[in-house]
Amino acid sequence: MWKIEEQHSRAWYFQRLKRHFSELVRLAVPATCMRIGLMLLAIVDTAMVGHYATKHLAWLNLANTGIMSFALVVGIGLMTGVLIYTANAYGQENYRECGRVWRRTIPYTLCVGVVMIAVIWPASFWLSLLGQNPQEAERAGRITQLLLLSVPGHLLFLNCSMFLEGIKRPSIGFYAMIIANIINVCANYALIYGHYGAPEMGAEGSAIATTIVRWSMAMTLMAYIWYAPSIRHTYFVREKTGQSWADWADQRQMGYASGVSMAAEVAAFSGLTIFAGWIGIVELAAQGVLYQLLGVPFVVAVAIGIASSVRTGISFSRGDKTDTILASVSGIILAFCVTGLIATVGTIWLHPILTLFTDDPHILDVFTPLSLLLLLCIIFDTGQATVSNILRGFKETWWPTTMQILSFMGVMMPTSYVLSIPLGMGFKGLVIGTLAGVIMSWILQILRFFWLLR
Repeated sequence: MWKIEEQHSRAWYFQRLKRHFSELVRLAVPATCMRIGLMLLAIVDTAMVGHYATKHLAWLNLANTGIMSFALVVGIGLMTGVLIYTANAYGQENYRECGRVWRRTIPYTLCVGVVMIAVIWPASFWLSLLGQNPQEAERAGRITQLLLLSVPGHLLFLNCSMFLEGIKRPSIGFYAMIIANIINVCANYALIYGHYGAPEMGAEGSAIATTIVRWSMAMTLMAYIWYAPSIRHTYFVREKTGQSWADWADQRQMGYASGVSMAAEVAAFSGLTIFAGWIGIVELAAQGVLYQLLGVPFVVAVAIGIASSVRTGISFSRGDKTDTILASVSGIILAFCVTGLIATVGTIWLHPILTLFTDDPHILDVFTPLSLLLLLCIIFDTGQATVSNILRGFKETWWPTTMQILSFMGVMMPTSYVLSIPLGMGFKGLVIGTLAGVIMSWILQILRFFWLLR
C-alpha cells in the first residue's frame, strides 16, 4: 500500500506541517462559515421561539430533532458526492464535467426532497407511534409539515453550494447565507410574535419563516449558477449531460455511505429527543438547546475533517506514508484546538449562552450542574467527526459508517434510555448516554486509523 517510506530531515517535517496547516485553514474557513450560517438559522429559530414560550420551544424541538434533522442530514449525505466529484473534475481542469455533476444531480435532488415529504408527511402519526402524547404529537406534527415544504429547497441550496465549493467559489454561498440570516430574523420577528401586521403564530410562524428562507437561498444560488457568465460559459451548466443513470453510480454510492453514516448519528439524537419527550416538557426543551450547543462546534469539526480528507487523500494516493500521517494528524490537532477552544469558552460562559435560547429558570437549572459533561461531549463528538472524515481520505467508505452505527445506535441510545428513564436520572442520563456514544465512536475510529497506518 505504501510506496514511499523515506527518512526525512527535521526541516522537511516542519515545512510539510506548515503546508498542511495553511492548506487546511484555506480549505476549511469558507466551508465552516457557510455551515455555521446554516446552523445560525436553526439557533436563531430556537432562541426566538424559546423566548416566546417554553411549550412552543418543545414543539419546535420535537419537530426539528425528532424528525426533520434526520431527513435533512440524510439528504446532506446523499448530496456529498457533488462536492467530491466537482472538486476532482476541477482539479483535472475538466470544467465541462464540473457542470455535468451539478446538472445531473438537480433532478435527483428534487426527487429525494419529494420522497422525504411523502414519507414524513403523516408526522403526527409517526410521533404518536414513538410514544409522544397526542397533544404534543399533533402540534409538533403541524410544525413538521410546514418545515417539510422547505426540504427540496434546502437540498437544492446544498447542491448548489457544494458545486460552488468544488470550483473554489465558496464565498457565494456564504454571502447568500448572510442575507438569509437577516431575512430569517425579520420573518421570525413578524411571524412568531405577530409584528408588522402578521399573525402571532409562535413555533408555526418560525417554521413558515424557515421555509421562505430556504427556498430563497436555493433560488438565489440556482439563478447565480444559471446566469453568471463566468460559470455559464466555463462550466457549460446549461448543456445536457448526455449521461445515463448508471454512468454516475459511483457518485451516488459515495452519497449512500455518507447518508447512512449521518443518519445513524442523527437517528440516535432523534431517539434521545423522543426519550426527553417521555420525561417531560422541560427536558424536551432542554434537549433542543443541547442539540444547538453541540451543533456549532460539530459543523466546524466536519469542515476541518473534510479539508483534512482532501489533504490526506492526496498523500495517500501517492503512497507516501509519512506525509499521509502528517496530513491526518494536522487535521486532528487543528480540530482539537479550534473546537476545544469553543468548548472551553462555551463552558465558562454557559449561563449567558443559555439565556440566548431561553429565560425559563427550569431549563437553566437543568443545565447548570452538567457543564463538565457538556465540555467532554463537545470534545469527543467533534473528535470523532473529524477522524471519520479523515478515514474517507484513505478511501474508506463503509468502515466509518459501521463504527458510527455501532456507537450511536448500539451504545448511545440504550445507555441514554436506561440512565434517564429506568434509573430515573432524567436529562443528566441523556447527557451521559451521549458522552458514552461519542467516546465509543472516537475510540473505534482512532483504532481504525492506526490500523490503516500499520
